[in-house]
Amino acid sequence: MKLFKATAATLSVVAALTLGACSSSEDTGTEATSAASSSAESSSSTAAAYPTADELNAILAVATDPNAPIEEKVKTVQGSENAPELFETMTQAKVESGAQFQVVGSVLPGYDPTSEVLTTVMFQLPDRPEQEAEGVEFVNTNGSWQLSQDWACILITNTVAPEQVPAMCVGTATDAPVVEEAPAQ
Repeated sequence: MKLFKATAATLSVVAALTLGACSSSEDTGTEATSAASSSAESSSSTAAAYPTADELNAILAVATDPNAPIEEKVKTVQGSENAPELFETMTQAKVESGAQFQVVGSVLPGYDPTSEVLTTVMFQLPDRPEQEAEGVEFVNTNGSWQLSQDWACILITNTVAPEQVPAMCVGTATDAPVVEEAPAQ
């Protein structure tokens, strides 16, 4: 009789554990499916929040606009609130050299897809072939997209004389990729 009761008790425990495991795995499956759905929705909403090439062009336009107030310009380049002289150089370079900057192609997720995007910027100086800078980084700072400080410095150092490079950019562009000329068309 003891053996029968022990076997019955063991079977009851095994049955309870089995039912619990089935129930738990179904819940986990539902939770996993919900988590995957939430993650996919979050990824698509992040991707939907990426700026367009036109929006990035507008950022570059404000940064180099001689008539834009400095309060608006500092919203366009990462870290520029600490070095507003950057915009004087950018504007002067554009006015004096006739440099033109344009985002072309796709806007892709950056190294941190929640806060960075990469794109290609073409820039041209009069009497020079058009040049292409790939992987130009824009960062999301407090909900606003800005040209990364590193790339602002790269674009500046490729369009102005070395003595015109603002202090914020001295020495920063040496580790950066060199902007190459686009092939002649």
